Amino acid sequence: MIKSPLHAVTFDLDDTLWSVDDVLARAEQVLYEYLRCEYPLIAERFAIADMRELRRRLAAERADLARNATKLRRAMLYYVAQDCGLDESAAEQFTELCFAIFIEARQQVKPYEEVPEAIRYLAQHLSIGVITNGNADVYRTELGPFIDFVVRGVDIDIPKPEPEIFHYACRQAGLAPEHVLHVGDDPWIDAAGAMSAGMQAALICRNGAPGGSATLPDCAIVPDLNALNRLIDRALGCL
Repeated sequence: MIKSPLHAVTFDLDDTLWSVDDVLARAEQVLYEYLRCEYPLIAERFAIADMRELRRRLAAERADLARNATKLRRAMLYYVAQDCGLDESAAEQFTELCFAIFIEARQQVKPYEEVPEAIRYLAQHLSIGVITNGNADVYRTELGPFIDFVVRGVDIDIPKPEPEIFHYACRQAGLAPEHVLHVGDDPWIDAAGAMSAGMQAALICRNGAPGGSATLPDCAIVPDLNALNRLIDRALGCL
């Protein structure tokens, strides 16, 4: 299902190139340990589970926050600060400091075993980009040297699966959408979203195809990047 000519591949990050739940949990724990030392009353009032529930509630109540992971977490931190009695100025300082601590820890990702070599191989022949709704910085990972462009929904406030974020990435690549393949782990946010924007798509299913596979988008489905590269090799016959 991958067609020539193909000149670029874009990747989702979280749960496509690395596991994310453990990273987020660790970053939240790092922040909480800081709060226990520097803001013990806030840590007592808001445990990690409480902050997660607050984040879910804010996302449900405000669509503008639900579409942007950075804005949502900042809003949660600001709410926590004000709920614990900090005035506006102190709450803003608290939010900036705590988000900086969280986002630093959030960058400590470990790519899946096959990913670095697979990306290096692709980068010898194709332009490599990133399209993500998350706030990881791929340039701070070992994959950074192989990445030509990055589009983060949190930066432009346009999340996947909206077509415009995919069109924006294609403009960054200087290519027509049909000449770009997007690879991700979510059937709808990644695969269907990319296809609706005119791009090619491939779905990474590391744990097998999700339930209801009969209704999955009509795209390539692979277990990892090694399998993806084999498909690209066969499709283009030149890698």
